[in-house]
Amino acid sequence: MQIDIKKRLQKFWEENEIYKWDEKGSNNFVIDTPPPTVSGTLHMGHIFSYTHTDIIARYQRMCGKNVFYPIGFDDNGLPTERLVEKQRKIKANQFSREEFRQICREVIKTEEVKFMDLMQTMGYSFDWSQSYTTISPHVMKLSQMSFLDLYKKGQVYRKNQPIFWDPVDQTVLAQSELDDNDKDSFMHEMPFAIDGGGDIYIATTRPELLGACVAVFVHPDDHRYKSFVGKYAITPLFETKVKIIADENVLPEKGTGVVMCCTFGDTTDVLWWKKYNLATRIILDRRGRMDDIEFDASSSQNPQRANAYYGQIKGLKVVEAREKIIEILKEVVEVKSVSITHTVKCAERSKAPIELLMMPQWFIKTIEHKDKMLELSKKLQWRPAFMQNRLENWINAVSADWCISRQRFFGVPFPVWYSKRDGEEGKVILPDIKDLPLDPMEVFPKGYSADEVIAEVDIMDTWATSCICPQINSHGIADEYMIDERRHKNLFPADLRPQGHDIIRTWAFGTILKSYLHEEKLPWGNIMISGWCLAEDKTKMSKSKGNIIDPLNIIKQHDVDAVRYWAASGSLGYDTSYNQEVCLQGKKLITKMKNAAKFCMLHIAKHNTITSTLEEDLESKRIWATSDLWLIAELNEVVQKASNFLNEYDYARAKDVIEKFFWSEFCDTYLEVIKRRVYNEEDKSGQLSAVLTLHHAFRNLLALFAPFIPYVTEEIYLDILGLKGSVHQKDVWPKFKFSLQEYLEYTDLILPLLEEVRKAKTQRQLAMNAPVKLLQIRSRKNKLPQDLIHDLLNVTTSERIELVNSPEKLIEFNVIF
Repeated sequence: MQIDIKKRLQKFWEENEIYKWDEKGSNNFVIDTPPPTVSGTLHMGHIFSYTHTDIIARYQRMCGKNVFYPIGFDDNGLPTERLVEKQRKIKANQFSREEFRQICREVIKTEEVKFMDLMQTMGYSFDWSQSYTTISPHVMKLSQMSFLDLYKKGQVYRKNQPIFWDPVDQTVLAQSELDDNDKDSFMHEMPFAIDGGGDIYIATTRPELLGACVAVFVHPDDHRYKSFVGKYAITPLFETKVKIIADENVLPEKGTGVVMCCTFGDTTDVLWWKKYNLATRIILDRRGRMDDIEFDASSSQNPQRANAYYGQIKGLKVVEAREKIIEILKEVVEVKSVSITHTVKCAERSKAPIELLMMPQWFIKTIEHKDKMLELSKKLQWRPAFMQNRLENWINAVSADWCISRQRFFGVPFPVWYSKRDGEEGKVILPDIKDLPLDPMEVFPKGYSADEVIAEVDIMDTWATSCICPQINSHGIADEYMIDERRHKNLFPADLRPQGHDIIRTWAFGTILKSYLHEEKLPWGNIMISGWCLAEDKTKMSKSKGNIIDPLNIIKQHDVDAVRYWAASGSLGYDTSYNQEVCLQGKKLITKMKNAAKFCMLHIAKHNTITSTLEEDLESKRIWATSDLWLIAELNEVVQKASNFLNEYDYARAKDVIEKFFWSEFCDTYLEVIKRRVYNEEDKSGQLSAVLTLHHAFRNLLALFAPFIPYVTEEIYLDILGLKGSVHQKDVWPKFKFSLQEYLEYTDLILPLLEEVRKAKTQRQLAMNAPVKLLQIRSRKNKLPQDLIHDLLNVTTSERIELVNSPEKLIEFNVIF
């Protein structure tokens, strides 16, 4: 039954275009919604963070904003390819590029339908007419426009240099796609002979790279080795003559304080290689195996012996070669091995240790813009503010330009060819804008034949496409690279970027960088960072632990609105564990709201259709009773507080304020206070005041709850209250144009008075309707409005109320039976 209601409401919202952005409208609020990566199923973390964004979108829409709230699907690149390979039990390299791309299209079509179904079930108020996929021709065109614009501005370049290589996924990676993982290993110490006599002991965790050694380094202040600086060492086994150099990047306390520099073991090797113009000797291939190389007189003092040793490790995987070469070394020299745990850079997705190889790649200039990125980070409104530190820490850690080319299949091709013509070999050839999007492997540039060009076979990093999400929505990049210039000016920059903290270094940083390089603008004014959803034991969810929670199961168990209630209970920016008890609280709230709605409607229905506004009923004094005016004054305070919190993206505190008012002031207090009066047919004026207050207060309460629990609020609005339109439509957020501040003083009387009477009756094991002979109220006030006294007598079942004047500020009660 509940499923039928939700389907009906989804259809109602769609048919009435409740969430549709008005392209011709003004007063926009633009959200740069994160497109989920099509690499698996949506999990509770997605539900957690997307609910936060939806609350803000609904609130802004209800405040009258023309909300642009799209949804996309990031369905190109390595993550999607890994999903396809896993699902179909295939490998991309078993097929031609186009064959594999077609398989990918088939898989993502099915997966994206599942994503859409869950998002619609969750009641997310996306404008589905603005949806996109990052593999679509539209996004391909904009991505290729972005590349051409950066090329024109000199901000993108191609260079043959050391890059991070994932031997499992067979692709280059950017620095931002690497993790530092602790691994158990060995520190091996071994002697290098000194040319002219003596030995120097080096320490290394990568003895398999001994054949790639091009220098030895020591610290300039290390007195142990000062006499060796400038001399030459001879590597064991391969007998390569390498210079001993002093450099401050050596850590004297690590190992022996002597380090061999190989091409390439780590980024320090790259730094030294560049700084000292060292030789290049690559001995690893793209499969992560020892490559087929030959030593000659330029690389060994005894090439025949060196090749004999190398032949024993040639073709082995890195770990196998490491073990084998230590075995060989121990037959020739003294080797000391100590077990250690050290940090190894690994691919974020495959988890494989990365290698540093040499190959030509495309890069976006990043290092030279680090200071500007820090400056722009400070101009953003970070929600919460402390998340700014994460971006700044990352910017300070960036040590390489952003490599944006990938050796994969399913992605956006670079619109590039390289000339083979005599005299212009290697020249970069670019297409006209009007020819975009294109695949250079399928077409040729104007004026060139197939034999005169080489097509770029690499594709763009998926982050290079998703980091133009604001421009994907606005349909423009910069200058002449526009699809719709008017729309671009209308939607760019966006107002809000919501995202997780784990992709600050990739998505947030990349989007800010590209936006600056294209138009020297920030891509958005606010960035809202959600935490992770943890398992109930407060650990990160993972398949290996078996603690993954399927959102569909939780929805079936608890109801969509209850799950949204749980998501809204987590503070912005902080990790939150899934908590079934919070979902149960949400279900309890939903039930209470329906019961309260039925009570209100029971009395509202007895009167003619109410068409007057709250302001009109106050001005005409049709709402006049003190209890009613007190409730409206409290409601006004709640609206102001909730609005302030939501304007600051603090949805959790907004929900708490609204919910506390509903349970405490409205249900537990006000409904009890007016119960006698609302049934009293002899007091028409007092009854009408209560009925009108019920009508306006509950209608406003529905609006306050609507961003958080959209289904039940709409169901009550349409089916129980029988109102027209939608509780979610534009400009329905409560806006009170009056002040009833003077009635707030009764809060400190009414709430504690009822609590004291209930407590006294409970202690005496009396029913709540048991009579009270005398209710003494000791306070600084010696007079109360007669209508309020009447309501208090009724709600407490007291025969008499006595006011006792007290100069003290505290209010005290005495309940006499």
